[in-house]
Amino acid sequence: MASYTVDAVALLVYLVDALPERADAIFAEAEAGETVISTPSTALAEVLYSVSRDKNVGGITLTGTPEDARRALTTDGPVSVAPVGEAELAEYAHLVEEFSIHDTFVVASHVAQETEAIVTTEGVLGDAGFETVWK
Repeated sequence: MASYTVDAVALLVYLVDALPERADAIFAEAEAGETVISTPSTALAEVLYSVSRDKNVGGITLTGTPEDARRALTTDGPVSVAPVGEAELAEYAHLVEEFSIHDTFVVASHVAQETEAIVTTEGVLGDAGFETVWK
């Protein structure tokens, strides 16, 4: 079964139902149980923080509580929370000087979990040679 790592931006855009075609197809496959989507806990925490601040995503204001968002993504939704264990931290230690803290956790999770690609808007990850999916 295919697996993907998603970042906070992808999760936020999913919550407002505004994903571009390729990213949306991956989420649809995950909703159907055909694909696995995981996110580092740090990315999920960023989403919950954004929801608590009523962040605007693509012209759409997030509504609901952080608990509503967590439930929509993980309990009732297609996203699993990737562990941050020794393998992820080892990858993090190798990557920390290359990316922001946000991107480093996402890439470390992607590498340690051996997912097919990262669902993200971040061009810097693709430019660094990591497989990404968005549009």
